[in-house]
Amino acid sequence: MKTAVILNPVSGGGRSLKILPKIVEWTDNNDIEFEFFTTLAPGDGIRLGRLCRFKRIDRVVVLGGDGSVNEVGSTLAGSEIVMGVLPGGTGNDFYKMLGNNGLKSGFETAFLGKPHDVDIGLVNGRPFFNTVGIGFDAEVAHRATRSDGSSGMLVYLSAVFQSLKNHKPIELRIEFDRVKIESNVTLFCVGNGRSSGGGFYLTPHANFSDGLFDICLIEAMPKGRIFGYLPKTLNGSHVRLPGVRIYRSKKIMIESYCELPVHIDGEPFTGPIKKIEFIMDNRKLKVAVAK
Repeated sequence: MKTAVILNPVSGGGRSLKILPKIVEWTDNNDIEFEFFTTLAPGDGIRLGRLCRFKRIDRVVVLGGDGSVNEVGSTLAGSEIVMGVLPGGTGNDFYKMLGNNGLKSGFETAFLGKPHDVDIGLVNGRPFFNTVGIGFDAEVAHRATRSDGSSGMLVYLSAVFQSLKNHKPIELRIEFDRVKIESNVTLFCVGNGRSSGGGFYLTPHANFSDGLFDICLIEAMPKGRIFGYLPKTLNGSHVRLPGVRIYRSKKIMIESYCELPVHIDGEPFTGPIKKIEFIMDNRKLKVAVAK
């Protein structure tokens, strides 16, 4: 089996570079050979994913964050190549879905784990694999990507406090499979996965192979109450709180009078956007999951 590793050296403030020697040691001990590639700029994950397809690589292990997973996964979608994921980023939320228990378990899954067909969401035609956030969630993600190089939950908590200062609710017109609503919204999260922001379980019951999007809508509320709700999102118990609505749908249409802050798999969506369509791609992505 031909295996490749694609590393993003700046993910998680250089966390991926710290993990690399451990990968080399583990693969040597397990007689696994791999080709090694490094991204140098945004978009390189797409280019290197295409190169792996051209070279007929059987398994591509991504050592980076959710943004790197998005870029590489976008090019492997619909192919027979299995994508392994290792936690080299700031949030590593997609990695949390794979059933690992510690870094050694992550190595075994990434290089030897069984392939599992994962849903691919499309937001205005662009693939995503974990979550898309609109409103407060997106504001936090935008700030987290501009962090000082640290990684983990503390980055997102700092971004939460900064975002609360200037946050304003947004008015959305939303259409699901069976219902239409209008609401002033603090946060709107569409989850193919369960976790976002490094461990906030906004869509705690999402299943990335059930063909449905899970949606968490938090209505407009005072800033103090948002702060009070935050700890509940760490274990998913916020779903029972007043003002929190949970939906499931195959398609979602969103319109707004104002331009919307949006993140796609933790990366800011650049450019003005007032109308958003979510649909499921007919293709699947083969992802290595724990045995």
